[in-house]
Amino acid sequence: MRKSNKKGFTLVELVVVIAIIGVLAAILIPTMMNYVKKARLKTANSNAKLVFTTVNNKCADIVSDGDACDGLQWTTPVDVSTKDTAKDVVEKAVYEALKDNGDGIGWAVVNYKTADDATGNFAQWQTNGTTTKQITGQFPDPAKEVSDAEDMTFGTYTKKTT
Repeated sequence: MRKSNKKGFTLVELVVVIAIIGVLAAILIPTMMNYVKKARLKTANSNAKLVFTTVNNKCADIVSDGDACDGLQWTTPVDVSTKDTAKDVVEKAVYEALKDNGDGIGWAVVNYKTADDATGNFAQWQTNGTTTKQITGQFPDPAKEVSDAEDMTFGTYTKKTT
């Protein structure tokens, strides 16, 4: 009996394995990208809700101390990514709420009115505060679909149509 010294795979076996990997990648990569976008949407909506809640709580504290917190509105995105830009009490509270996100704390837009005129209260959150197509989180009425969140204009409240 002769011992065979041949080791390894044939070229046909390698081509078949590469073809299988190519087919799996063609199926899985778009699916995974969709999961990543959905995760970013949930994070953006969660951060927007956190901003909304933080502003409401901080303003309630301010009012209970006898001061006014009326008609608070950030008409342009407020960069809450560094403590230096969080100058007033409410912005600093938003920074403190979001600081555990690391470098990607993001930008926030807030519209807050007193309880007498609470219509139109909202908060939005985004990673860099541009109006270009990216995922915008909003509370209340958060977007459920990534395409809806990408179509939002940052700084303008988008009411759900359904």
